[in-house]
Amino acid sequence: MIKFRALILTITLTTFSLSCDWILKPGPCDASGPVIVYKTTNDYSNNVTVQLSKDGKNVSAYPGKFDAVKQKPIELANGYLLKRMVGDAVLSLTIEEYAASSLNYSPTDLFNLIIDKNPYLEKFECCECTGIDTAAINDVIRNNQLFKCENLK
Repeated sequence: MIKFRALILTITLTTFSLSCDWILKPGPCDASGPVIVYKTTNDYSNNVTVQLSKDGKNVSAYPGKFDAVKQKPIELANGYLLKRMVGDAVLSLTIEEYAASSLNYSPTDLFNLIIDKNPYLEKFECCECTGIDTAAINDVIRNNQLFKCENLK
């Protein structure tokens, strides 16, 4: 009787998991992550960014020192950039200064280095209309079709 119940349970779970492949498989945007295309109020392309808590009073996420170098934004057409680093608040630290520093910055230290909490002039999520393909993103920009992307600003 126990073997029969185990068999029924196994069949039920297998059937459920196979019929719900949409739960297990990421969508096209989930696999690559967000595709954030933006312009800022000043040139912050070489500055570290951090993510703030919802109330804006604490740093909730920041890049590792060695990751920051690999996460520098990609230059796109017409002065737009492709975001590759976590966060929206800009620090006074450049990516190079941060990566080369021997200091271990705490979230409080990073919070005190914020120079702009609202740096965006324009900000779009373009995964649905371009994917991560920079040529496709540049075509959308050059053809004035960023309106097809989700406006985040």
